Amino acid sequence: MSEHWDPAFEGLLKEILPRLAERGEVGPDISLKAVGLDSLAMVEVLMTVENTYGISIPDDDLEPEVFTSPATLWALVDRFRESQATA
Repeated sequence: MSEHWDPAFEGLLKEILPRLAERGEVGPDISLKAVGLDSLAMVEVLMTVENTYGISIPDDDLEPEVFTSPATLWALVDRFRESQATA
């Protein structure tokens, strides 16, 4: 596990993207597209992240760059976890 995110995040990515799971450890800069992230998987990742963390990410924040790597996706998730926890 990376020190950048919790085990649930890594687990959900591995569950949705089996080719990512085959790599073993999930590095922060792995291309999610290279391990099978397509538009359907993107929706599944988003829904699972929102349900797992009890957050709601507005469509305006869902730029394609967010889904570049585990690190870019986690940065968005973590930002909303923090902002919605203080709200």
